[in-house]
Amino acid sequence: MYKLKRVELLGFKSFADRTRLDFTDGIAAVVGPNGCGKSNLSDAISWVLGEQSAKSLRGERMMDVIFNGTSARPATGMAEVSLTLIDPEYTQALPELPEVESTSEPNLEFPDAGSNGNGNGNGNGTGQAAVESRIKHRAGEIIVTRRLFRSGESEYLTNGETCRLRDIQDLFMGTGLGPESYAIIEQGRIGQILSSKPSDRRSILEEAAGVSKFKTRKRLAEAKLETSRQNLARIADILEEVTKQVNSLKRQASKARRFREMQEELRGRLKVTLTSRLRTLETECQRLRDEVAALAAATTEAAGQLEQIDRGQKTAAARYDELEAMLYELRTSIAQQEIDRERLAARIEQVRQQSIGLEARSGEAFGEIQALSAQLEALDAELTATNLQAAQLEQEKSAAQQAHGALAARQEELTAQIAQGEAAAEAGRQELLASVSQLAELRNQLVQAAEVGLALERQATRSQADISVVQQLHGRLTVELEALQSEYERDKSTLTSLEESVKDTTQSLEQARGEETIRRAAVDTLRQEFSSAQARKNALEESLARHSYSTESVRRLLAGGGNGNGFHSKGVLADFIEVSPGYEEVVEEYLKAELDYLVVERHEEAHSGIAMLKSEGSGRSTFLVTRAAGIGHGNGHQDGEVRQQAGVLASLRDLVRFEPELGLNGDLPFPALAAAYIVEDATVGERLAATYPQYHFLTASGEHYHHRLVTGGKGKSTGPLALRRDFRDLERRVVDLESRLRAEESALQDVSALVTRLDDELRKLTVIKVDAEKQTVVSDQKLQQIREAHERASERLRVLRDEAAMVEADRDSNQESQTSLRTKLEAAATERREREESVTRIANEVRDLRAQLDRLSPELLEAQTRLAGLEERTRSFEAELARIAARGDEIRARIAQLTAQTQGWSQELQRLAEESAGTALRLAELETVQVAGRETLQTLEKESQIVRARRDELAPTIEAARAELEVRREKKSGTEIVLARAQSDHAHHLEQCRQKLHTDPRALLAEFPAEQVLTAEALALAEAEVLEIETKIENLGPVNMMALEELQEAEERYTFLETQRQDLLASIEDTAQAIREIDQVSRQQFLEAFKAINGHFAEAFRTLFGGGIGEMRLSDESDADSGIDIVAQPPGKRLQNVLLLSGGEKALAALALLISMFRYTPSPFCILDEVDAPLDESNVRRFTNLIEQMSRHTQFILITHNKRTMEIAQVMYGVTMEEAGVSRLVSVRFDEAEYETEKVAVLA
Repeated sequence: MYKLKRVELLGFKSFADRTRLDFTDGIAAVVGPNGCGKSNLSDAISWVLGEQSAKSLRGERMMDVIFNGTSARPATGMAEVSLTLIDPEYTQALPELPEVESTSEPNLEFPDAGSNGNGNGNGNGTGQAAVESRIKHRAGEIIVTRRLFRSGESEYLTNGETCRLRDIQDLFMGTGLGPESYAIIEQGRIGQILSSKPSDRRSILEEAAGVSKFKTRKRLAEAKLETSRQNLARIADILEEVTKQVNSLKRQASKARRFREMQEELRGRLKVTLTSRLRTLETECQRLRDEVAALAAATTEAAGQLEQIDRGQKTAAARYDELEAMLYELRTSIAQQEIDRERLAARIEQVRQQSIGLEARSGEAFGEIQALSAQLEALDAELTATNLQAAQLEQEKSAAQQAHGALAARQEELTAQIAQGEAAAEAGRQELLASVSQLAELRNQLVQAAEVGLALERQATRSQADISVVQQLHGRLTVELEALQSEYERDKSTLTSLEESVKDTTQSLEQARGEETIRRAAVDTLRQEFSSAQARKNALEESLARHSYSTESVRRLLAGGGNGNGFHSKGVLADFIEVSPGYEEVVEEYLKAELDYLVVERHEEAHSGIAMLKSEGSGRSTFLVTRAAGIGHGNGHQDGEVRQQAGVLASLRDLVRFEPELGLNGDLPFPALAAAYIVEDATVGERLAATYPQYHFLTASGEHYHHRLVTGGKGKSTGPLALRRDFRDLERRVVDLESRLRAEESALQDVSALVTRLDDELRKLTVIKVDAEKQTVVSDQKLQQIREAHERASERLRVLRDEAAMVEADRDSNQESQTSLRTKLEAAATERREREESVTRIANEVRDLRAQLDRLSPELLEAQTRLAGLEERTRSFEAELARIAARGDEIRARIAQLTAQTQGWSQELQRLAEESAGTALRLAELETVQVAGRETLQTLEKESQIVRARRDELAPTIEAARAELEVRREKKSGTEIVLARAQSDHAHHLEQCRQKLHTDPRALLAEFPAEQVLTAEALALAEAEVLEIETKIENLGPVNMMALEELQEAEERYTFLETQRQDLLASIEDTAQAIREIDQVSRQQFLEAFKAINGHFAEAFRTLFGGGIGEMRLSDESDADSGIDIVAQPPGKRLQNVLLLSGGEKALAALALLISMFRYTPSPFCILDEVDAPLDESNVRRFTNLIEQMSRHTQFILITHNKRTMEIAQVMYGVTMEEAGVSRLVSVRFDEAEYETEKVAVLA
């Protein structure tokens, strides 16, 4: 068990400087004058141990513990207290209490029940960290420190390492230093231990019994239990939603499973059908390729033969054309030579004629002019005729030219058309092949586009279905969201209303409890007052009944009356007198003897009494006979005179009233009563006594003046009149107190009933409020979940609509693409047909053109010959016309010249002669050339006939070869088309394999050998089955393929949540079982401790009180958890509630309880702050004796003013305040009657 070694303070309350107090075993006393700060030491220790109430530390707020400064010192920014504890046995680590934990607790988010932060620094770290920090302290020593800064930050430390408040509380729990500490009794608290409620007293005993740690564990377990129940409720809600989700996903998963099965079946069948189809198509394609290759070889061979024949024919044709060109040129040359010969002959003739003319006109110029004129006229006529002939010839020539041009153009056209036709035929064949390929490609594209369109249709249908589902979900979520929002607002409003109701009810309950406390205190006060008044009344009644104020003889007569001795008395005169208030003592002193008069009815009874007194020798007595004969009145002539004297207040007889049963009827058998007056003071009494010596004058203070006699002083006891006055007052007070007590008790009952009703109402409202809070939290969680689901649905709806729009756009694009492809396909088919027709037509046209060309060649030759003749004639006519024109011009020029140049004609004749000779020479040469040309022409014409015959012989052979080549080409083209179609089908099936099976066709073909290829009939049947399965798959509609995975995840989540639920149920059961075990153990431990402490309390009570009975009782014996009541019976008193004891008795009883708890559970140390203040000398001695006995096991720090308490201390600390507002220490240690004083300046 730890012992207190040292306390260090810095900036705590009045201890501004660092102050250190060292403690050893035994008793230490802290002394000093009032206000010097002694109790601040007790507050410091309570504070460092975790005290959280500023009021318990005698402050209004926690900041009040920080040194606030003085006029000479500034305030400090921090308060720090360190507590050093040592373990004499050097335990290496503190024992740990078992935590109330359940190993089956699921991994959910529970609040950290171990954290108990207070401020900014108290909750740092985990419980495990704090445990480790506690274990790391030095062997046998631990230092606990608490700091508080003005900024509001605070921290706890153990051995310099930060820890939590709870760690410190756990450290001292069960040692008496816990939250309900009984080891630190602050100033004035010793009486509060008894004055507190029974439940508070039970808390203190639970701390001593070591039950508080179980209570803490129970609170943590209950908090954990509540959290587990909340988590269970949340998991139940989640499970409900997950169950719905699992059921929905099961349906979707079943559909997806059927879809997957059909897909697998389809995939298997597709593998077989596609493999068989691919194998078949490959075989067909290979056959067609072989056939195309064979046809290509045959076509090539035929083309070679055609080319060879065509080349021979072309050679012959070329030679023929060449010869024809040579002939044409030769004939043209011959014709031109003929024209030149004729022209030369004509020129010779012309020159001759000109010479003749010149010769003829040489002599006859005039006649020549006339002849020339006539000749000119003839020439004009000839010119006209020649022009007519030339025009006719020109027409013939033009017709011949046109015919020749047409034939030549036709030949060229036919040749060009043939070449163009052959090129067009070849291009058409190429274009036809391209058209066939394009047509196949377009068909494949159209098929693919149709498949994509179907997929898009299905996707659009699925999208619309998804949109419809999500829209329904969105609408439902919107409705649920609005409903949950309304429900949440309604729950929030209900919660707010309940909170207001709880607040109002709480305020009303607090007010009612405050009123109940006040009224209970008032009832207790009234009960005490009533009991006290009743006891006083009973005592007075008993005293009056015993006539304790009377003489012994009177008491004997009253006690012996009625015993057959003939004496019977009604009482004494004092029983029948009532005095005005305030004058009882005056009357008692003045009529002291008369008040003991025995009242009897008859004289016989008086004589019997006298006889009794005589026989017993008990003394003398005076008797007042109520039924005696009337007695005359005394002389009262001076009574009015005395009354009128100054200072006379009243006659004594006016202040005394006799009971009617005395039967005095105005007679006063007491002369002294009639002769007595009440005066103001002693002066008036002296004066009147001298004036009226026969009268008696009395003052209110008790002085008696009569003649020369003066009587005064204070009686030893209260007289009967005062007692009777007190008795009457007490009777009235008892009646009044009883009435007030009944009224207060009735009001207390009403208030208690109101408190009970309000408490029940508050509990019900609290339960309803908690349910409403839970409902609000649940509503809020549901609202958040629905809001998130609504947002997800909105986002999903937006995404689906975007996807649907994209799908729709893709569908439109696909439709447009299909339309375009169909248009292109139709155009391509049309184009193919047109190209086939065009190729055929062009081939036919080429054949026709070649035939036409062959037929055109002779006509063209004839046209050329005729045209050459006509051109020659045209040239002759042109020459003639030119000649005539020239002749005419010459004649005209001649005529003009003859007139002017008659002399030059002879020279012209000579020139003409020369020209005629030259022309004759050229004409001879030309005739020689013409002969050679005609010979060459004949040779070429013969060769041309031979070449033409050869060309004509090859023409049918070429046509046959061309027809054969065309047949082979058409067959090859048809086969190529079939091959292209088969290759297209093969490529389509390859693409189907990739798209539908997502498999490399080569790998698929490798899986199925050629032996497994289906026959055509089986393949058709298998493909029909595939189509049927695809139709079934399409009929399934939208399929959520993620449903299987989502179902697995949902089922895993359901299993996880169900496991969590079972774990929570197990955790709840384990925690509940732990709580039951805690309750059982704590109840058993408390009852055992209660029994033991009750025995110690009875013993300590007898020791401190020197006897008597002290006992603790459960408020409800049937309830082991009820509060504790304490009853006590000090020596010589009745058994009563401890609250009815006096202050000193309460202090002793509280000390007895404290000592009994220490005897059962010794605390490491105990601090008692002026607990001996209410005790007297003898009780202090008993108290100190017990402290000395207990100091063998517990350290005691006593803050005291009592010298006897100081005497038992081994160490004494004196607290002084040399500087205003700043406490300092002076320590004194006593050792074998010697001491040494050491002053410790507490400086940092």
